Amino acid sequence: MNCRGGRVKGLLALCMCMFAMFCFAGMGAGQQKPLSAAATNLEHALTLLRNTPDDPTAQRRYLEAFPDSYKEYLQLFDLGQPLYDGHDYVEVISSLAENHELAVGELLVNLAKDAHYDADAPSYLQGAMCKYGSRHTKIFLVLLKRLAPDQQTSLITFLADVENHAAYPEYEIIIGRSKALGEAALAKKFELARAKREKQPHD
Repeated sequence: MNCRGGRVKGLLALCMCMFAMFCFAGMGAGQQKPLSAAATNLEHALTLLRNTPDDPTAQRRYLEAFPDSYKEYLQLFDLGQPLYDGHDYVEVISSLAENHELAVGELLVNLAKDAHYDADAPSYLQGAMCKYGSRHTKIFLVLLKRLAPDQQTSLITFLADVENHAAYPEYEIIIGRSKALGEAALAKKFELARAKREKQPHD
């Protein structure tokens, strides 16, 4: 009896262990969430654009599919999100500025006004915004002046937040071209933001 009882207890313990393993396996599988509708839509738009890069319809579809708020941007590209880290997607936005100057500028400014520097996705946005500002300075300044003062300051602070401004020529180009366009007050804001950042300790 004791022997048989021990075997039964052993089998029960084995069954419980196997059940627990299946439960944990199921939980792990459940954590692999499917792509959201927004992520899937953006993936499809990127595929279409890569197949037909000169098609205006494909270009517009990509711009429409791209997140238009910083919160949505992070929900797609931040660490642990479905399209992490977003580098390829942001690079495409920059490439569309030649044919969609205003639309790309409006999109980037709307994203960057709420952004804060961090590695990966935020840094790619910073680079894209600064590149746009240095190449399409007139439109960039028009869009910048439309922002509320606190949003304007936030965007400029975001662009200034780099460790080595000597290796950041686009920022200096924005300042120089702003002065050339008669926007000395905005140029001064960029200079002050840079000076403030350079006084901060390097990470």
